[in-house]
Amino acid sequence: MDLQPEAADFTCILFHHSESPLCRQCLEKVKGLADNFGRRLNVVIVTKESYSKAGTTMTQHLDDRIGVAFDDNGRTFRYFGIKFIPYCVITNHKRRAVWCGNGNLLNERIIHKIITEK
Repeated sequence: MDLQPEAADFTCILFHHSESPLCRQCLEKVKGLADNFGRRLNVVIVTKESYSKAGTTMTQHLDDRIGVAFDDNGRTFRYFGIKFIPYCVITNHKRRAVWCGNGNLLNERIIHKIITEK
């Protein structure tokens, strides 16, 4: 298995740190939401931690809909302007952001609205 999930209509990019209790809570919540929406939504967990520090912790979450990106130099965090975690950005199949915010605020109603709106 590689670190990239299968293609989906929407991707939830979750900015994360493995030692943060809020991030771990958010990750479980987002994983459950991804399960509820099947092949329509995948998740990419992005962390500034190195693979040597968090690899085992992070890669245990891998499956067909969940991938992990190790952003050792923080470039992805800077590109998205991430100042706090857990933070989520949901993108559509054209890689356009359709929702962003604190990942712990994300819920099934919000995702359903995103997926069903044209």
